[in-house]
Amino acid sequence: MANPRFRYTLELLRRIGWLLAAFAGVYVVAAVGFFLLDGERYSLFNSFYWAIVTVGTVGYGDIVPTTVDAKVLTMGVIAVQIFLLGYLLSVLASEGAAESQRRALGLLGTDLKGHIVVLGYGPVARAAVRELLVQEQKVAVVAERAEEVPNLRVLAPPHRLYATAGAPADPEILRRANLPAAHSAIVATEDDAQNMIAALNVRAIAPRLRIVVAVSRPELRDTLRAAGVTYVASPADTGGRLCASAAFEPEVAHALEDMLAAEVRADIQEFLLRETTPVSRQTFGEAETLVRRATGCILLGYAHPRPDGEFDTSVGPPPETRLAPGDALLVVGSIENSQRFRSWFGEEQGR
Repeated sequence: MANPRFRYTLELLRRIGWLLAAFAGVYVVAAVGFFLLDGERYSLFNSFYWAIVTVGTVGYGDIVPTTVDAKVLTMGVIAVQIFLLGYLLSVLASEGAAESQRRALGLLGTDLKGHIVVLGYGPVARAAVRELLVQEQKVAVVAERAEEVPNLRVLAPPHRLYATAGAPADPEILRRANLPAAHSAIVATEDDAQNMIAALNVRAIAPRLRIVVAVSRPELRDTLRAAGVTYVASPADTGGRLCASAAFEPEVAHALEDMLAAEVRADIQEFLLRETTPVSRQTFGEAETLVRRATGCILLGYAHPRPDGEFDTSVGPPPETRLAPGDALLVVGSIENSQRFRSWFGEEQGR
């Protein structure tokens, strides 16, 4: 997708192109007319010089019309120039205001890359956007109502957050959010049917993109996974499980809430193992001991890549499980310990 400023420049040139041509035409007509009407005293070069000085409102006075016809021409040229200049200024002011409005509504698109596109801005999407920004991710949000865009824009600077309004399933809107260059997409409108259509359009535009869909009806999981969706979340199911835990094991519910919200007291994070990372080829038991001693964090489990590029997750695997580069560690710890882990591990979280 072209840079928004470049697109604006092209649009502006398209709007004022005929005006620029008119200015050039006035220069040529004025110079040639002046030469024909007062050419006995001035050369063609001096006539062009006079035209530029006169139309440019400089008026040095070193070359002046001497015949009546040349003076009439001069008055006509000045009148036309004043009209064209006034019209040009009005067009520039109008286009500047329109561009500012389009930019405020996100209509110019974005050149973000490696970002996460969030489609919809209902309760689930709001929580996802807040969490992504806390995790210092770049986010592009497509809200369904234009009045949401100004509220979104104040959440983060433009290099981290882009917001626009439109139908989340519209392919043109998806391209406006620079979907082909995104890292992944979260589809979380409040309409399951719209979520399914949006997920299919996302898959058609970016076949290799990771797609996460939130649905209110859990029975849609299998349908969406068959359509190529990477992960299907059911907020109602998750909320129900938390409520059940809170009823008879409340501390478990509190701990889960703390670990799922990065801005609270603890966090679960995922880190890819590489050849250079400290625990790349150790057993899970050895890595658990080393991580605990070095950072204070706890290894919750690990994930092993499948041939399709996704991962199989194992929580609390046998201590003798051998880790390898390409696996992902699931680490839980306080905010302070998680920061210590990132510094020690040498990689940022996520994949």
